[in-house]
Amino acid sequence: MMGWRRQSRALASDGLARLALCVVLAACAGPRLVTAPSGPQPTQAVPESVDYPPPPAKIEEIPLSHRSGNPCVWRDGYWDWTGRRWEWQAGRAVLAPKGCRFADPKLVWSADSLSFYRPAWYPDPEQTPAPKQCLEVACIPAASNVGAAAP
Repeated sequence: MMGWRRQSRALASDGLARLALCVVLAACAGPRLVTAPSGPQPTQAVPESVDYPPPPAKIEEIPLSHRSGNPCVWRDGYWDWTGRRWEWQAGRAVLAPKGCRFADPKLVWSADSLSFYRPAWYPDPEQTPAPKQCLEVACIPAASNVGAAAP
């Protein structure tokens, strides 16, 4: 009788382990967010002096799905310096320029100043030949059947 109880507990424990493994695998196989290819600020980037650091980043809802071959990637929102204050620039779905990388915003503190590097697209130094320019293009949502005749 005692052996049966141990075996029953072992089977229950094994079942829970299998269930946990299934949950982890299902979570990993779900849709994933594809973000803009990123890299460091390039050496030619010019910082701007700012008076104080930006607020914390805002939480954004990301209406982007990579199902059905959507070529868009997500570019995060960021705080931009307007010369007097910080202004939120919302994230958005974009078509990543070929051969380009996105440099995230960056703050650099020194003993007597605070410098802000604006986020921007730059040619990927590893690409040959390098693209002449890197322009961000917003993705336009697929047209819906609004106003279409009913079958």
